[in-house]
Order: sequence, then structure tokens, then C-alpha cells
Amino acid sequence: MARAYYYLIAGLPDLFIDQDRKGFNLVKLKNEIKEHIHPNDYKLVEKLFLEYDNENFQNFLFEREKEFNPLGTIPKDLYKEFEDNLEEFPEYMQRFYLTYKGKNSDDDDETQEDDLYYSDEVEKIPEAKFQEVFYEHLKSFENRFLKEWYSFLLLFNNLLTAINCRKSGIDSTPQMIGKGELIETISRSQAADFGLKREVDFLEPLLQITEQTDIIDRERRLDMLKWDMADDITTFDYFNINKILAFLVKATIVYRWSKLDSTIGAQMFEKLVADIRKTYELPKEFEQ
Repeated sequence: MARAYYYLIAGLPDLFIDQDRKGFNLVKLKNEIKEHIHPNDYKLVEKLFLEYDNENFQNFLFEREKEFNPLGTIPKDLYKEFEDNLEEFPEYMQRFYLTYKGKNSDDDDETQEDDLYYSDEVEKIPEAKFQEVFYEHLKSFENRFLKEWYSFLLLFNNLLTAINCRKSGIDSTPQMIGKGELIETISRSQAADFGLKREVDFLEPLLQITEQTDIIDRERRLDMLKWDMADDITTFDYFNINKILAFLVKATIVYRWSKLDSTIGAQMFEKLVADIRKTYELPKEFEQ
């Protein structure tokens, strides 16, 4: 049975507003939430933040000179002696690292022909291969929000990649994550909407957003599309962990914009506070 967090969710506005808007500390906020939820539910929070661990892992492995993202759950120090600390990393990272370095001769034998995400039919860029291993790992997730959220991100990112590749006259196939009929359609369709307008609810607004010439406005609209999806997934959730996960998705967007653009960050901050307040205004059918 799902745990209810009435007091925590009702208190999120105060918890959030206590943060300094100019120095919004999402790591601190996440740790404060940790103190108020069940340990098993916090494991779901950590799974939500895996995308930041993935970012740090890829920056390390592919030798990108990018700043370490503190939102990940894996400490920066573990990267200093990476192979000595390899067992501290998630299994999918261990497996990909050993395969990438040519140290895992058994990896191909473990891959199943019906795996939805991992594919060796097309020579893909390393980043896409890593994401396929990651999404294969996600099949073990049982939480509804995480399943729907990551499924959305997978489709969102594949479509965005295909749109950008099409504009640049580049074949998107090596960058597609996963395999199957949908991926084939996205990679090969010549239709403006990839022939998926009826199947993908957010495709039309996504196509409109990608036509924006103002880069800042384009990025803001893309993030708001993600924001709206987090709301859609939790339409019928009120005081459970899914609502907290959706809140954290939005908080990461606010955090990002607080660093990119203080004005937009402040606007999103206010929107998030307003959204939180609506969270504990129960629908009429509950007011009996």
C-alpha cells in the first residue's frame, strides 16, 4: 500500500520558499525531503536522479571537460580511483564501462534478442549505446511515475534528436536510443510529424517549440513541456511519493534556470510554489 505524506506535501511551499532564490540548493532540499519519507521511497528519489549520475559518468568516460553535476547520487571522489571503486557504481555502469574498455568478453552473451533498448543492429555513437544499457536497466523499475517519466524522456529525446538531425541534414539512426518499429519510424519517416501525430500527444507542441529561433525561449518551452508531463503523470496522485517525485522534477528545472537565467528562474520558482499549493487543495469529490 502506498504511503501518504500529507504533512510533508502540505509543508513543501514553506520548505521550498526557505531556499535562497539566487542560491537555490536543490541538494539540500533533497536531503531535507529524505528526512521525512520512508527509506524505500527515498530509493525512488535516487532513481529519479540517476540521469545526473549518467551525465557525470559519461563526462568521465568520454573525457569531456565539463563541470561535475552535484545532483547525482555518486560522490565525486569515487571517480578519482574509478576502477578501484567500480563496484560502488550501478551495475549498468559497471557493465558498460568494462565493455567500452574491452574488458568484458561475456557482455554480448548476456544481451537478449528481445531486449527493447539494447541494439547492435546499427553502429551507434557511444552515448546512445550507454543510454540503451541504462534504459534496459530501467525495465526493473516498478514505480509507476518513474516508468512513465523515463518512457516519456526516452521518446522526447529521440524525437528531439531526430528533429535536430533532420534540420542539419544528418542521419539520426546512429543517435537513436533503442530499437523497434517506433524507432524505425522516427529514423526513416519523411513526414513533418514522422507520421506519429496521433500516437504522441506532445509531438505537435514539440514541433512548434523547435521552430523557435530564440535559443533561450526554446529551451524554456522545452522544459515547460517536461513540467507539464510531470503534472499529467500525477493527475490522480495527491499525497503519495509520485507527487513528491513530480515536485522534484520541477525543482530540477527551477534549479537549472536559476543558474542559466535569474529572471526566468524566479518566474519558475513562483510557478512551482503555486503548483505546490494546488497540490493539497483536494478535488471536490474528496470534500465529503
